[in-house]
Amino acid sequence: MKFKMNRVSQIVAAGLLLGGASFAAQAEITLIKQDPQPYDLLSRLDFKVGGSIRPQFQNSMGNSDKGSFKNNGYDGGTRFRFTADYFLFDDVHWISYYELGVNIPAVFSWDQHYQKGVHDTTRRQLYTGFKSNTYGTLTFGQQNSIYYDVVGAKTDVWDDDMLAQAPGNGINGDYDGSYRSRKMLKYKYAAGPVDLYAAYLFADDDLLVNGNNIAYRRNGGGSVGANWHITKDLAWGTAYNFTNADVKNRTTEGSKDYDQSILGTALAWTPGNWSFSAGGGWYHDFLMTKLTNEQKYFAGNAYGVEYLAGYTFPINSYAVQSIKPYVMGDHLEYVSGRNYQRTDNGVGVSVKLNYGFQVDFEHVITNSTDDISDLNLVRLYYNF
Repeated sequence: MKFKMNRVSQIVAAGLLLGGASFAAQAEITLIKQDPQPYDLLSRLDFKVGGSIRPQFQNSMGNSDKGSFKNNGYDGGTRFRFTADYFLFDDVHWISYYELGVNIPAVFSWDQHYQKGVHDTTRRQLYTGFKSNTYGTLTFGQQNSIYYDVVGAKTDVWDDDMLAQAPGNGINGDYDGSYRSRKMLKYKYAAGPVDLYAAYLFADDDLLVNGNNIAYRRNGGGSVGANWHITKDLAWGTAYNFTNADVKNRTTEGSKDYDQSILGTALAWTPGNWSFSAGGGWYHDFLMTKLTNEQKYFAGNAYGVEYLAGYTFPINSYAVQSIKPYVMGDHLEYVSGRNYQRTDNGVGVSVKLNYGFQVDFEHVITNSTDDISDLNLVRLYYNF
């Protein structure tokens, strides 16, 4: 049975408002607290849950998207996370993390509020490993890439973002090693003020794209990175990722081997109530040409830059915690393999409310080769 979202969404929103009013929001909810006791194995476990529910509305100027699921209201990235930390000995802990993405309108078949054919749920992250203040952290599974941790995350701080950075712009960030990388062994070590990273990408299964005519297979790869905490409010990160992959045309049975690479750097500075971030990257054989020819599937070279500047006004009255206006933008350009460029600039405001609620509004002005319309975006959050 299919439902229109208007009535159901009103009920859900009311339920969240009434339910949220009875307790203060937390970054995580601790279900089991770690307090190691002799001969008590369960006392060594710390288990937390958290999440973020994100309804979103997006309107392209000129009503070019009138009647679309984004214009009607859709899920802007709802996720639920589960974190386990088990104390082993000395300062060594066994850690595990699972993050599940849930497309709520798709789960409940709210007609015209989700893209047909998408999965109801997605595995955003799932990894396990060991953590030590002395020896560092070693994890394996699907997890944030080094590139995202030290470069991408610094400008992934507004809603209509990640339009010019490597994570999210390749063939698929889960497969090409740029975003939430599958089958990755990652190591992190804190050397004073500098966090050092290294990772190995294992071979992965085929990813079928372009109507299943193209098969992308990652054969292997690796990453290195460093995040220098220059001061307590200023960090500079740099990362490099290499991926060897085959692209096969399943119709003609032609194939080509690609050595993909991304190199990027970014700064994040938060002095007082101010927030500044900027980053950029160089992408080789990484962005698609939009051709179905496996011999020219990836563009030779491209680059992208992103920035944000904002100021947070503390309010702490009338259920409003803070108001943050900001300006942001990005630029993506192909150097070879395709004639394409895109520039976005915009303004936004983020209002944090009590009990974990938040409302963001953004207006984005776009100048692109394919004449993308300007955009208005509203995202609602309930974080717990």
